[in-house]
Amino acid sequence: MENFDPEKAARVWQRVQGKAAPAPEENAPTVSQGLSACIAGEQTDAAAYLNLSRRFQGKQALLLQKMAQQEQAHAACLRGMGVLTGYRRNPAGAASSHPEGTEALLRRCYGRELQCIAAYEARTGDPQFGPVYARLAAQEREHCCRILELLGSLREK
Repeated sequence: MENFDPEKAARVWQRVQGKAAPAPEENAPTVSQGLSACIAGEQTDAAAYLNLSRRFQGKQALLLQKMAQQEQAHAACLRGMGVLTGYRRNPAGAASSHPEGTEALLRRCYGRELQCIAAYEARTGDPQFGPVYARLAAQEREHCCRILELLGSLREK
């Protein structure tokens, strides 16, 4: 995407989730702000990558399985942050799964990865978990590269 603005993406994501955008003068988000949504998003991504791994073979299938495991680890890490901060999350509803083509699912995953990057980068200043958010954002950037490689390989066939 050209000229990607992480702050704008974060505001759009908040609107999609039905949350009001924070005022510009407010501090960076706290750990508990949007934690349930981030956890649910990571779990949704893990399921999508596992689904996609069944559509590919060889190294590509293994790559997607690894990405699914990393997304599950991200969700566990975020839950761990909640434990340390005393945050009690609302139980997330089951993610709706509807059949969609491989390219469409990869495109959707790419968009969600960008949203995660924006959310995590907005929290890198957190005194307790900032370095963890930075690491999560870096892994999500790596996922973006892998998704683009997979999309490119679809066009070769």
